[in-house]
Amino acid sequence: MMTKTKDLSPSAILRKAGEKLSYEEALAAGHQLIDVRSAAEFADGSMPGAINIPLFDEDERSVIGTIYRHGGHAQAVDRGFAYAEKKLADLLGAFTTYRGKTLAVCCARGGMRSLSVVNLLAQAGYTACQLAGGYQQYRREVLARLADFQPRLIVIHGLTGTGKTRLLQLLRPAIDLEGLAQHRSSLFGALDRQPSNQRTFESGLAHLIPTLGDEPYFIEGESRKIGRVFIPKPLALAMKQAVLVKIHCRLETRIARIIEDYQVTDEETLAAIEKILSSLKQNMGAALVEKMCRLLRNGELTELVRILLIDYYDKRYGKSMRDYTYALELSAEDLSEAAATLTEFRRSLP
Repeated sequence: MMTKTKDLSPSAILRKAGEKLSYEEALAAGHQLIDVRSAAEFADGSMPGAINIPLFDEDERSVIGTIYRHGGHAQAVDRGFAYAEKKLADLLGAFTTYRGKTLAVCCARGGMRSLSVVNLLAQAGYTACQLAGGYQQYRREVLARLADFQPRLIVIHGLTGTGKTRLLQLLRPAIDLEGLAQHRSSLFGALDRQPSNQRTFESGLAHLIPTLGDEPYFIEGESRKIGRVFIPKPLALAMKQAVLVKIHCRLETRIARIIEDYQVTDEETLAAIEKILSSLKQNMGAALVEKMCRLLRNGELTELVRILLIDYYDKRYGKSMRDYTYALELSAEDLSEAAATLTEFRRSLP
């Protein structure tokens, strides 16, 4: 049963809350992060581990902002309270799962939204604190960390299907940019994934950095853009100055790995792949694209992938890879052996 609050007046709900915590302090203390911004704000960028329980929806937030700009602080507060009163039971009900935990509440700037929710929760019997500076402070800290991140790297290059990502998962310490971007960095890279936006990608990278340990780090060779995100400039520069490694394996091995990674399991995936194939007519010609679409519909994936590799990917990436100077070239037929070789290679570097 929901605890009844005592005083919902603006003076009570907006009174000064207790001590504010930084994101790092809240994380170290094991507090549950609660983000009370609108769902749209949360989707645009959030703190890892945060739960979104919006105080206002996007329309309400827009109205309050307009009133604040044209009518002033007091009128905006009044409208905010009018909105909140109508859904107070639902709002408090959304916190029931987290009763018994210490809640660290965040809004955009550590202002009125998080302050009012902290005081509201306190009256309902919860233990809650406010996150200092809100999401914007957290975002500044993320960007500051990335601005200084230009580590020593071992960059793994190889043609499509050689198993670069699989190999990276066997190596430590490693930075999986495609995993952070939720995109395989190819025409078909977004299949069965929800690609990250720039803020989510940068947040994930910033949180990975303190866990990596000693340099150099393994990383896969990528262009500056992966899906819809860009690699931060300092890291991109570090990749250009890195030790380069090239892996290779048989064409049949590459084909098998791609078929395993890009499984065609339903009509939706089939339609998405056919749409992508159709976009290649200018590069590959209408006749070859029609042949690939026919192979796809007939389930002849081995021949389809063979054509894509030989007539598209290898031509596209092979030339640029030949321009690099590699410190090591090795077979990736056996990924465990390749990982062991690369681990020893890393140890041998000065």
